[in-house]
Amino acid sequence: MRLLTKFSAIVLLTLPAISWALPSDREKPINIEADNAQMDDQQGVTQYKGRAILTQGTLKIEGDIITFYYDENKQLEKAIATGKLAKYQQIQKPGESPVKAKALRMEYYANRDKIYLIGEGHVWQNGDEFTGNRIVYDIANNAVSANSAPVNVDGETHDRGRIHMIIQPPKKADKPAKKSTPTRVTNVASTQAPQTAPAQKKQIDSAATTAKTESTTPEKQYPEAKTTSRLNMRTGPGTGYQR
Repeated sequence: MRLLTKFSAIVLLTLPAISWALPSDREKPINIEADNAQMDDQQGVTQYKGRAILTQGTLKIEGDIITFYYDENKQLEKAIATGKLAKYQQIQKPGESPVKAKALRMEYYANRDKIYLIGEGHVWQNGDEFTGNRIVYDIANNAVSANSAPVNVDGETHDRGRIHMIIQPPKKADKPAKKSTPTRVTNVASTQAPQTAPAQKKQIDSAATTAKTESTTPEKQYPEAKTTSRLNMRTGPGTGYQR
């Protein structure tokens, strides 16, 4: 075991990439700041004590003690942060606010891609809040589950009662501006187009023919009768008769 004791030291280590980071975060170096560090290569354990802070891109973990456990291939198996309180934050998707969490004890398991918040757990996610004695944050699915069962942290039992959640309503999509429908203007003149010259001529000829027909039609003949005084009496209207 190697014991490194440094006051407010900044340790830059090429640790295996932490899988909870964004793709862009994984390409960034891991930065760890602590008062001291202990490394056990045989056991595959590295521990940082005294206001330990780990950052990698947008990922940030704080705790009084942060301990990393590795397998025989030097791959990260789990990480545990403890303190009053241990804290975690990271941007999960570009453009979103970071997910934040805190608890007395945080346990991250690489093969599950989950963070367990044990004792006074609290998560903030896109405006929603979750509090409970035990909270599981599923990083891959961006999901949170919580329960109120009592937990034991460093030999002490913690029971905060029921869980509490604050769920924000979904944001309403902005309605597109209503397009103004242009007023349709109808050209009245176009709907009553003037008749062409041939049509006008045909109409005039028709009127003339009608007038001619009326003028040449003989007046209707009515029967006549004569009185004893030789007066010519017509039974129909008119004044053209002989006395």
